[in-house]
Amino acid sequence: MKGAKNLEASVDNLSKDELIMEVKRAKRGDKEAFCNLIRVNKIAIYRVAKSILNNEEDIDAAVSEAILKAYKNIQALKQEVFFKTWLIRIVINESNNLYKKRAKEIVVDKDHFKNIKVNDSYRDLSLYDAINSLEEELRITTILFYFEDMKYKDIAKVLNVKEGTIKSRLSRAKEKLYNILKEELHG
Repeated sequence: MKGAKNLEASVDNLSKDELIMEVKRAKRGDKEAFCNLIRVNKIAIYRVAKSILNNEEDIDAAVSEAILKAYKNIQALKQEVFFKTWLIRIVINESNNLYKKRAKEIVVDKDHFKNIKVNDSYRDLSLYDAINSLEEELRITTILFYFEDMKYKDIAKVLNVKEGTIKSRLSRAKEKLYNILKEELHG
């Protein structure tokens, strides 16, 4: 068990060049390298899926399907440096597909689920609830920028919009979050 923790810690601390080498190894069919890349990005892909889906089962299903698609299609990745961006785009697509599928199965207003509290250890509940109450495009952009530390250009590429749109969304999201949290704090 201790060896597995050390391996995971060392995988989390890979440099950019080492990550590129892992992607190249994965593209050559190295399953361990692919697993290492997933370990490095596991929190990012979970957060992205959770920003779209509410149900843990759906989040797990979307993430699993995205990982499987990434594994099967890693040869399609042209530039190794964009692995995380590519993977997040797959997670967004799978999450949206599952969300649309679920919406067809049961017609429920998504607003009913905005204030559900989930026991996640990595977040401040008020801030998380505020972010979760944002409309989808603002929520995803906020999570990618603030939680995944992605640059404007990378978010724009993942979401297939212009960089200015990302800046605008973040500005609107900050304003809405400020008002939500101010209201909550001052009643």
